[in-house]
Parts: sequence; C-alpha cells; structure tokens
Amino acid sequence: MGAYAAGVVIVALVVAGLPAAVDTYRVNVLTYNVCAAGNRAGTCVRDLTPQRRKTWAGQISALIKSRDVDVASFTEMCYAQVSLLRRELPGYHLVWYGYAKGGGPGREDRCRTLWRDLTPETTPPDGKTFGVALALKNGTEGPPPLRRLLHVDHPAAPGERIHPRGLLCATGRVGPRRSVCCVTHISGTETPRQVTGLVAKYAGKSPVILTGDFNREPGDDQLTGVYGMGLGDGGYIEVDARPDGIARRGGEPTTRGGRKIDYIFATEADYRPGGAEVIRTDPELSDHLALAGTLIGTQPRPRRDDGPWRGSYPAYARRRRDRRR
Repeated sequence: MGAYAAGVVIVALVVAGLPAAVDTYRVNVLTYNVCAAGNRAGTCVRDLTPQRRKTWAGQISALIKSRDVDVASFTEMCYAQVSLLRRELPGYHLVWYGYAKGGGPGREDRCRTLWRDLTPETTPPDGKTFGVALALKNGTEGPPPLRRLLHVDHPAAPGERIHPRGLLCATGRVGPRRSVCCVTHISGTETPRQVTGLVAKYAGKSPVILTGDFNREPGDDQLTGVYGMGLGDGGYIEVDARPDGIARRGGEPTTRGGRKIDYIFATEADYRPGGAEVIRTDPELSDHLALAGTLIGTQPRPRRDDGPWRGSYPAYARRRRDRRR
C-alpha cells in the first residue's frame, strides 16, 4: 500500500484541492513504452546494445522501488522482460498480455533474439512474445484480467501499416480500495473511445487507473472523450497538473522526439491529479521516457455526487449539464 494516510493530510489536500473533511491517500503510478523489440524507424534499436540491456531490469526495478510505485505499466514490451522483472520485483505481481510476435509478420522475432542472452524465458505458452504488462504491488483479486485485441475503428492514413494493438486490465488492491488497473497501446486506427468503452464494461463502478501510449497529443480531439474535469466530455482526470493543482491537458514530452503521447488517467469520481514528471534512464533504453505520477484518492464514498472534488473547477458544472450520455 503506497503511503496511505488516514485523516487529514495537509500536503495532499493542498495538491488535490479537497475539502479538509475528506480522508485521502496517494497512489504512485508509472507507465513506460520500453520499445523492447525496436521499431521500423530504428529510433530505439541503438539503445538495445548487450551492455545496455544488461542494465534494463535493474534500472526499472530500482525506479519502481525508489518511488514506491503501486501500479506500473509497460507498452511495446517483450515477454522476456517480464521474466527479468519478476526476479527483481519479487513482491509485485506481473500480468502479461501478448498480442503479437516482436518484429511483426514476416520478420524475425526480435523479442527472442534480443533478450535470450539474459533469460531462457523468452516465449509464453501462446507464443505471443510482444505486448503489454502490468506490475501491481498488492497483487490481483476479483475477476480474471481482461485481455482484448483492439479492432480498427478509425480510417487508416494512406500507406499506413496496421499493427495489432491491445488492452490489458487487472483488478487489485490499490491503497485502501479495490481498483481496476489498465494499460493500452493504440495507434491512429484505434480510437480512445473504443478503449474507454471496453474498460467501462469490465470495471463497472470500480475506480479505474488507465495508462499507456495513446499516440495522440493532449489537444487531440479524440482525447476529448477521455478527459473530464471540464477539459472534455469523458470521465477521467490525467495525472499532470500545474503546481497549483489545476488540471490541464498537457504535460512534459514523453518521447525523444518531443511529443507527449503517454498518459496516466484515472476516473474523476475517485481521484484528483497529484502531479507527474518524465524520467530519463541512464543509459537510455527506449525512444520514450518513463512517466511517473501521483494520484490523490479518497476513501470509498457514495458516487452520486460525481466525485470528491465536485464544483472545484468553474468548467465542471457546465460540462456536467452538457455531458453527452
């Protein structure tokens, strides 16, 4: 359990803007596109040298431990890396969803060729070596994980190659509450609304933490269906917030190329943003940067009031009246 605080927590209340009578707790989350099999553009293959790969599990596990991360998620991951992290994070439960072979159709399985010198466990039973993963500090409980291959529901650009994309959700104890933790990786041909629809069906009324690589910058119109808190017509807050705690659609770039496309979202009825930062590994291990952040949650309470911070933002009341059902 990550730094749960019963009673009035002054620092958390200042960051979250919550009334003083509300008990709060902190949830530390990390998401990272690890580019583990390389890509066609070659922007991260140069980082996967033997020497650098030897540091991978140690760096990532140290990052998770030092920040007392409750929920970590990984995109563009190889199954071999799950094996490596299990050694380094014995207290965490890792959940895997493989939906492709590293390297793509007709190409070598780079997940196996790149990582087999570090572990013999490179291939899961279903043979899908490339996908997404979750690491949950307090393990899983409740229903079986949701593993879903996404379908194309948005027109592809001319000449765009369509790769398999997926969504993984697992239920576990996060702070004092049982929550649904999800990770996804989508491209321009799968919409965020498809992802949030699948998550809603699986989660029901449970709190949700939704992370991953959305391949869209914060101002993209398709993310309007994800953002809540007066920033869109969706039901999620994003962990990034200015020092004064005001929610925003923005944040530091999460890619080497200067784009913000990796996100930590959470249901607005259950969480407020506690701030985030991007983290560079040394040496670099991917063409993305790790994104770490803190969510400020509340004790279980009736959800009829639409969240612990109802009315905190001027745009909130207007959005609730106009929100599409």
